[in-house]
Amino acid sequence: MKQSLNCLLLAGLVVLLSACGFHLRGLGGTIKELPFSTLYLEAANVSIGSDLRTVLARNPKLTLTAGPKEAQAVVSVLNENQSKDILTINAGGKINEYQLTYTATVRVVLGGVPIEPDMDVSVRRSMNYSDNAVLGKEQEENLLWADARRDAAEQIVRRLAYLKVPSAAPAGPQSLKPANAVPQP
Repeated sequence: MKQSLNCLLLAGLVVLLSACGFHLRGLGGTIKELPFSTLYLEAANVSIGSDLRTVLARNPKLTLTAGPKEAQAVVSVLNENQSKDILTINAGGKINEYQLTYTATVRVVLGGVPIEPDMDVSVRRSMNYSDNAVLGKEQEENLLWADARRDAAEQIVRRLAYLKVPSAAPAGPQSLKPANAVPQP
């Protein structure tokens, strides 16, 4: 009797959760369509490149091109940065917690028109620290950095979905370099 009551209660909870629209992150839910169907990703020398490719490959209506000439949109990862800062210190003056911050700057050229300003994505993670488990904490830190990169890639793709397509492309070739860049001799 008690076991059947527990099963009935669990089934009722599942029905309530599904009725309110609950779903696990990354599973289900509506995804806004991207305003372009072909994209060239310029992220060869950055660690977020593979995560961005993975997230973009999930979209069945998007084709990643081999070069920028045949793409409607060009996404370039300009830079990425990882920083590890002390978040809390215990009464003995030892580090108790770190804050890991991952930032990436992305430039988008849509239909030959650079979209200004560049996208800045920042992801933060907290990590408890103990001198007794240094090796384990190093592995945990690596996992947190990988999770932060995946989260940043998801944020970039969500932001790409809300870009407005420019009405007219400018005349002449477009560069991916900033307009205020000073040429080096």
